[in-house]
Amino acid sequence: MRQLLLSRLAALTLTCLLAPTALAAPPPAAAPTTPAKSGPVYLVGGELHVGDGTVIKNSVVVMADGKFTSVGATPPPASAQSIDVRGRVLTPGFIAVDSQIGLVEIDLEPGSRDDGRADERPIRAAHDASSAINADSSVIPVQLVEGITSAAVAPTGGLVSGQVAFIDLVPRDYRGIVSKPAVAIAAHLGQAHAGSRAASLALLREVLRDARLYPARKAAYERAQSRELAAHPLDLEALQPVLKQQATLTLHADRASDILAALALAREFDLRITILGGAEAWKVADDLARAKVHVAVHPTQNLPNNFDIMGARLDNAALLHRAGVPVVVAVLGDVHNARNVKQEAGIAVANGLPWEAALTAVTLAPARAYGMDRTHGTVAAGKVANLVVWSGDPFELSSHAVQVYVRGAAASQTTRQTLLRDRYRDLKKFERAN
Repeated sequence: MRQLLLSRLAALTLTCLLAPTALAAPPPAAAPTTPAKSGPVYLVGGELHVGDGTVIKNSVVVMADGKFTSVGATPPPASAQSIDVRGRVLTPGFIAVDSQIGLVEIDLEPGSRDDGRADERPIRAAHDASSAINADSSVIPVQLVEGITSAAVAPTGGLVSGQVAFIDLVPRDYRGIVSKPAVAIAAHLGQAHAGSRAASLALLREVLRDARLYPARKAAYERAQSRELAAHPLDLEALQPVLKQQATLTLHADRASDILAALALAREFDLRITILGGAEAWKVADDLARAKVHVAVHPTQNLPNNFDIMGARLDNAALLHRAGVPVVVAVLGDVHNARNVKQEAGIAVANGLPWEAALTAVTLAPARAYGMDRTHGTVAAGKVANLVVWSGDPFELSSHAVQVYVRGAAASQTTRQTLLRDRYRDLKKFERAN
């Protein structure tokens, strides 16, 4: 009897730890299935929220060759492959911001982490995250089935962490998972990275100055006829797209003074920046609005856990939106639960952010923040066909993703978590025979 109880306890523990969402979710409604024959696929009858504030009732969305080919309300031809999505809500696929999806498998196992470099150099701009992304990661399907179809994958560590890759969550697509490498360079402001926030800012400014001068002095440097540089030449070369506004500089900054310093840095070097965290961004909302800088906020990080976020508050996103700041809603620092961004957006709505603005904050706004809005972020003809069919309001806990499409293909609804749930659902099969 004791052994049986222990067996049941172990099974329940595994199930609760590894499949919390699956256990908590309501029984899924029947998922629409893509017809087997080839050709354009028509999703007919759903309420489509395009991602830019536009809503189309009784919509008709056409996908072919991985792209949206038509979006509107024109009825499909009689011979079309039609999928009935009446009564469903359709949205663009959600985009995870500053994530380590594909770089981290198990947080506490170093052998499964490829998100950072082992050296002590604070400047690591040449570190390219795209070359380490694991398309076989079990984390990918878990996020995908809950509506995350793309992610900006960033390395971690140092003052300048490295190059951010933009991916579509296509499991096991080893060659095609990266949509675009080096869409941004990830960096930080604050006390933790140089002992003083002033020192962090000074080093970052010195690196950017050297990066700006390096192309003209490269030959002299290689002949040892130049002064010592603030960073390795490969790191200075990697910063060139940022200086040319061909890539974004993302800056982790929470304190209001650090955010103002970031804006000053952007003006000095004519940079395109995005603020990540922004716990006190509401205090300088007018400055951010004038600079048209995107701010990625994590709404439930509203407690004063350190001295940089003493001014954190639940209505940060709403206050920023009201001031005209382009807001991104994100889950920061939790690779396994990027999927919770829909809950974060719902909490932002509950605290004053308009619903359509919240949808934009998890679709079009993050695409714009990383310069990917020409191909991602909205349901529009010519864009990548990333789309989610929801049972209801995606920001309600009672709703779930009925079907997710990535690059026009219906994603599998099976994940490691659902397999564990199904395995341990009936504990009687684990009982030892008397």
